[in-house]
Parts: sequence; structure tokens; C-alpha cells
Amino acid sequence: MIPRTLKFLASASLLMLATPTLATAQEGSFQGTSLLGQPMVTNPDRNVGVAAVATLERAAKDAKAAYESNMTVDTATWYGRILFYQGYVRESAAVYETALKRFPNSAKLMRHLAHRHFSLRQFDKSIEVGLKAAKLYEGKPLEREKPGPDYFPGSPDVVQYYLYYHLGQAYFAKHDYDNAAKWFAKSAESAAFNHDVEARTANSYWEYLSLARGGNLRAAQKVLDEYDMTLFEVQPDGSPDTYFDGIQLFKGNRSPKSFFSAEDTGRAFATADGVAASTAYSLANYYILMGETEKAKPWLQRSINVDSWSYFARVQAEADWLLLFPGEKP
Repeated sequence: MIPRTLKFLASASLLMLATPTLATAQEGSFQGTSLLGQPMVTNPDRNVGVAAVATLERAAKDAKAAYESNMTVDTATWYGRILFYQGYVRESAAVYETALKRFPNSAKLMRHLAHRHFSLRQFDKSIEVGLKAAKLYEGKPLEREKPGPDYFPGSPDVVQYYLYYHLGQAYFAKHDYDNAAKWFAKSAESAAFNHDVEARTANSYWEYLSLARGGNLRAAQKVLDEYDMTLFEVQPDGSPDTYFDGIQLFKGNRSPKSFFSAEDTGRAFATADGVAASTAYSLANYYILMGETEKAKPWLQRSINVDSWSYFARVQAEADWLLLFPGEKP
């Protein structure tokens, strides 16, 4: 009886760790600190741009019930995804760490855990877990995420694509540009096979930056030359795409002065945090690659000083700030 009791208590403790309390939801959830020592907090009035808060809370309640009643790779994956959508990155990571004890060879669980480590600025852990998952996926066909409930199905993402993409991000944040380029190229293969033009655009952007920042300028230019998409191919409704805009900037098709302009240029501008962070990061890299780091400084600051702390652009801007302006505050 004692071992069974202890086992129950241990399981209950892990489930409590993976579930934000009511007080946490009301006061904001501390998730960790940024690379610059800033607290990373998920606020109760968050707007993650995925779904309404009430919808996410309903989905989280249902996902938690399914996970607790029958832990499988799929129920754990979905519950962790919902927690992540809510901004509970630590709690999401705890779900995957718990599930991996039961399913130690699940590459899909590892893919998600690697992403959570990245968001928490734990780049070495992200790479370690991501490489294990990549090894397990070698020689296997593409796998898609299982859908959620009808009222919030989620996106049927290709697991390998995001696994390789996040490996590229983790290496880029460590300024290991050769490995970053390698994994962005690997994820580009998945995007091409899946005919995903948005993914191709994102990959071209990051692969170019990896090669260019690593000094492989000829290969970087080749990536730009081979990217021939139009905005309406990437976004059929003509809505903005920050990665597409960044590529046009690097190609020389847009002036850096055309971004964040108060003048009416006829383009649709957005002020959302993610767009601001990504656009500012493109401008920062434009000047970094031109050897004008002081001109990059205000754009790195703008990319860092946004409310949300989980955007790729913000994470990378923090890493670049430490590299280029050590000891200074943004």
C-alpha cells in the first residue's frame, strides 16, 4: 500500500505543477527571466492571438481532463499545446517531461519540449532534446499533429518541420550560424514537400540570416536569389507578412525607411507586438550585416521592448544585444 500511495502522491504533485492555480491565473504567472534579466510573466488579460481567452480556458479544462483520465502521447501533446497557447510555458514543459517518463521514445513530445525550452531561454536543453527527436525521426515520413475539439481544432502542423525550425532557432540564439543554417535548410525541405509557402518564406528568411551572419555570403545570396514568391502567393488576401517584407529588405527591393513610416504609402501596417518585434529585428539585421551596429541598436531595443516575451524576434534580439552591447541595458 505504501508504494502505491507514494506513486499516487507523486503523480498528483506533477499534475498540480502542470496546472496553473486560480491565484496564478488572476495575478499573472511568473515563467522565468529573459536573457537580459527581465521577468517573463503571463498576464491574466493576455491576448495570444490564437483564440479568445474563454475558448482557450475551455479547451484547457477539457484537455486536462482527457490527459488525467488517460495519458497518451496525443492527450499529453494537446494539453501541453493548449497551456502553451495560454502562455503557461513552464507548465506546458512539465506536462511533456511527465509524459516522456511514460513514453521515453516519443519524438513528438520531445519536439514540443524542445520548443518550450527555447521559449524559456534554455537553448542548450532545447538543442539536446531536439537532436534526440531528430534522430528518432530519421527515415520516417512526415507526421501531423492530431486535431483538437471541434470548437478549437488547432492547426494540423507537420511535426518535423517545427522540430527542425526550432533547432535552427536555438542554434541561431547561440550564434552557431553554421548549425542554424543546417537546420533551417532541413525544415525548408519539409516545407517544400508540404507545399507550405508561408513556411518556405520563414525558412528563407532565417536561412539567409544564418548564412549571412556566419559570413557565408555567397550561399546567403543564393537563398535570396532563389526566393521568387510574390506577396499574394504567400498571403492571398494581400495581408502583411513580416518575413516576406524582411526578405524584400535584404534583397534591396524595399528601403529601410519604408518601415514604421507615418506617411501613407498605400501599404497596410499593423501595430501588433509580433509584427513590431519581427519588423524591428529585420531592420536591426539589415544594419548588422552592413557593419553599422550602432544603427542596429534602436531596432534591437524596439524588438526587445514588447509586451510578449515568447516571440522568436524578441528572443533573438535579446541574444544579439548580449553579443553586441554587453553590459548595456536596452
